[in-house]
Amino acid sequence: MRVNKNRRKRINFSVKRQMQVRLLLKILLIISVSVGLMGIIFYIYSNREIASTYRQFHIQAKNFLDYLLPAVVGSLFIALIAALAIGIFFPHRIAGPLYRIERDLKEKVGSGDLTVRFVLRKGDEVHDLANAINTTLEMLGQKVKNIKEPIEKLDSLLTEEKEHLDYEKIYALVKEAKKASEEFKV
Repeated sequence: MRVNKNRRKRINFSVKRQMQVRLLLKILLIISVSVGLMGIIFYIYSNREIASTYRQFHIQAKNFLDYLLPAVVGSLFIALIAALAIGIFFPHRIAGPLYRIERDLKEKVGSGDLTVRFVLRKGDEVHDLANAINTTLEMLGQKVKNIKEPIEKLDSLLTEEKEHLDYEKIYALVKEAKKASEEFKV
């Protein structure tokens, strides 16, 4: 039986503390707004005059909970709608940039364009990821450039000086290109 040596023994709950705090505060805000809305509706509904006297209330309702149940259900329904409305727009700050990054990585970088850079809007949550990908693309572009330069020199040497080939220069350029290509692990 194979055991995965890279498996974590403990879960790290604070990977990106700032982002986690922002997300937690936003989720708490959504919950607070929905609970507050529910409480306000509940208060307004329960603060209404039941009837002119307490005796008339007993005649109309057998139990106070019968009267209160529609208020609880109604305020819960309105609070859920408010939480859903807020929750629909909340993930866009994460999902939108991730979608754009994924699309550009597949289409542009996958086809060989290493000049792509990711610029996110203010307030998007994945700025660190975009910066890391931009740095990686920049470093990859530099490594590819280090391979292309000796190949271009070799190409010009072979096309210009067909009769007087300098094998030492050719060998040096091939060695330089090979050394540059060894930076990649494939």
